Amino acid sequence: MSKEIKLPTFRLDGKTAIVTGATKGIGYAIAATFAAYGANVVITSRTPADCARCAAELTGAGGSCIGIAANSARKEEIDTVIAAAEERFGRVDILVNNAGISGETAPLLKQTEENFDKVIAVNLKGVFLFAQAAAGKMAADGQGGRIINIASVGGLIGGKGVAPYGASKAGVISLTKTMANEWARYGITVNAVCPGYVVTELNREFFADPAFKEKMERRTAVRRLGTVEEVAGPVLALASDCFSYMTGTTLLLDGGQTIGG
Repeated sequence: MSKEIKLPTFRLDGKTAIVTGATKGIGYAIAATFAAYGANVVITSRTPADCARCAAELTGAGGSCIGIAANSARKEEIDTVIAAAEERFGRVDILVNNAGISGETAPLLKQTEENFDKVIAVNLKGVFLFAQAAAGKMAADGQGGRIINIASVGGLIGGKGVAPYGASKAGVISLTKTMANEWARYGITVNAVCPGYVVTELNREFFADPAFKEKMERRTAVRRLGTVEEVAGPVLALASDCFSYMTGTTLLLDGGQTIGG
């Protein structure tokens, strides 16, 4: 006699997701994917016009979308986003901490304190503040939630010239594990995603150089660069019920870069 199996689904119907840094690149792809799978999406970035434009573009794709400008390193602005999400959609179910900056490229002996502080404030402190605010609401709501932190392969390897960026992303990976450990009791799962070489608006001009592009591709096992869609898909899975038993994990999306290419 066969047992009834509850089939998993990637659908996010009725869920409310906040995606930071969602007006371009990986963040936009994640927001668009969430909307297509039925979620109500709150789009954030620092620029009000970009937030409004992206919300208009994605509204009607599945769920509803709103755009709220915010600096992820400022608690008062984060609180405004959380409040807007609750006012419009009633609750917060999913948070994707995607907002980040690369900072200035320089060897360690020439890195400035100003650049280090700026990168850490956005890439690490911002993740802490946004996750803390969202998890507090999820815990109070009593229905759990999903938090996905976008880290980087740079947090696993010691890339030259990008010490503040690598340190910030390594911190995100560690912070993810602590969040997962402390918030599991509230039904909140927390995972990190580490993209490798993915073409976005921020790095497109670098990869436009054929020699540089070929050099980067040779560092991967699949011998090509990644796409934003190849990050958005796994993030969707982590946000869905399909991955409800996964927490505290770091998911590599690097085309085999960290296995030696």
